[in-house]
Amino acid sequence: MSPNALLQKQSRLGTVLQRLLPVLLLAAFGWLKTPAEQALLKTQRGAGFQLASLSVDARTQLGQGGFVAALSGFRALMADLLWIKAGTAFERTEWSRMQLLMHTATRLQPRAVLFWEMAQAHMAYDAATAMRIDDDKQPSPALRRKAELQFIHVGETFLKDGIAFNPDSSRLWERLGDLYSRRLYAHLQAHEAYLKAAQLPGAMSYLRRFSAYELARIPGREGDAYKALKALFDEGEPQRLPTLLRLMDLLEKKLAVTPE
Repeated sequence: MSPNALLQKQSRLGTVLQRLLPVLLLAAFGWLKTPAEQALLKTQRGAGFQLASLSVDARTQLGQGGFVAALSGFRALMADLLWIKAGTAFERTEWSRMQLLMHTATRLQPRAVLFWEMAQAHMAYDAATAMRIDDDKQPSPALRRKAELQFIHVGETFLKDGIAFNPDSSRLWERLGDLYSRRLYAHLQAHEAYLKAAQLPGAMSYLRRFSAYELARIPGREGDAYKALKALFDEGEPQRLPTLLRLMDLLEKKLAVTPE
């Protein structure tokens, strides 16, 4: 082989190597970082960070830089920043914008029970009440009530989503019972939510009473309600509160319970 041919062959080989070098480097980098990525993913899943995926809405609310930061492990920081923005939206009564901001914040920190709790309170109570009393923007009582119910159900959705990520949170189940009892007057659902809350770790002692109170308000469940209230009454003086005694008295008359 002539010297010129040899030089041309070496040149072509060098060109191929130059083109392959970036690919080889990327492959080597990927192979080296895979164990670290798997360990990080396992840690994030254990902390609940990978339970909620980031959507297009998240990118819109965070911006390009914030979205990249969230993907890089700064989810808590980004969630706090969004919560601050939600506070500004609250002050301006921008309810729909506040809903979107809190939606993204809760997805960034799905294990933060307080985020879910506050989000439902702002929607089901603050925003809903604003809809009910704002007759300047909406003079029709029927339409105001419709708008109020929409925000109440937004709050309900926040709680249900929060419970999906935190099924053992007695506090979220309690708040769901409160919402059904005080906002939707759905006493069966309130009874079930309070009963579930009472069975979880860290449950407050009054939850069993609340569950029995709601049962007493369900038509056709008077017998079950009386048994539940009587069981609480038999536990002693701490349970014998005015509401329990009043409901027992009403049910005894309705069921014709004898003194014996």
